[in-house]
Amino acid sequence: MSDHLIDSGHLPVGNGHEIYWEEWGAPDGVPVVCLHGGPGAGFNDTHKLLFDPERHRVLFHDQRGCGRSTPTAGLEGNTSAHLVADIEALMTHRGWDTAHVAGGSWGSSLSLLFAIAHPDRVRGLLLWSVYLLRRQDDEWLTLGGPRTHFPAEWETFIAPVPAELRAGARQVTDWYAGKFQTPDGLRYARMWATWELSLCSANYDAAAVTRFVETDDNTLTCAIIESHFVRNGGFVPENFLLDSLGAIRHLPCHVVQGRFDMCTPPVEAYDLARAYGENLSLVLVNAGHLRTEPALAAALREAAAGLS
Repeated sequence: MSDHLIDSGHLPVGNGHEIYWEEWGAPDGVPVVCLHGGPGAGFNDTHKLLFDPERHRVLFHDQRGCGRSTPTAGLEGNTSAHLVADIEALMTHRGWDTAHVAGGSWGSSLSLLFAIAHPDRVRGLLLWSVYLLRRQDDEWLTLGGPRTHFPAEWETFIAPVPAELRAGARQVTDWYAGKFQTPDGLRYARMWATWELSLCSANYDAAAVTRFVETDDNTLTCAIIESHFVRNGGFVPENFLLDSLGAIRHLPCHVVQGRFDMCTPPVEAYDLARAYGENLSLVLVNAGHLRTEPALAAALREAAAGLS
């Protein structure tokens, strides 16, 4: 996909961070800022499959501390407000006044945060696998909401956590976050990632999840950054996204949600749609959490094709 690369580089954004970015697609295409998940996962070429390189002009970047951005796993000056400011700085750097903003999972959270902060720079939103940054959303994962469907995977994840710490979502996250900083951090990061990734696909393959977490160079970085944001409630007040929708309800918002998403379950997209109002369209498809699953990818490509 490098033949559609318009330009790329690193942008200094403060606190010692430099973010890697790519502008890709058609130089005169419909502008879209695409935000990756995690937080800390970084972007890759599979994100480009959602867009038409002859029709869209897409700006990707690795958020602070991950992917090709530096420093790796840097937590200083790494909050939601910093990431929102980075998006605006990158758009300004590339001469973009406005754009559609697209993102899934954590990327959906960051898309909403950016739109709330800068509604004048957003043409519309394309979101999937919605994550609303509420305490209940974090508790779903770290207190084992999906354990009724994944009992063995839950037991493997929670087993090393001291019994007295298992009742609180932030306590579980704090415990794991401390382990990520030890010489054995990668082993614990793989346990963290295995639990989360086990919940992501409607076609669960335990062996494939194991292969991924054991070979992905970003596993520890993503675990460090993700736990940093979870421990701090996304660095926003409880229920901030739903409470702040008044600033953006005039913007068109298209949401695609996997009905069998066990990582960020459909109730989050439903709650967003109910609070957002008539300018949000919600499409439920027979898929899990991953944008690469056929039904989710097809619906997202169709939605992206309608951006103008």
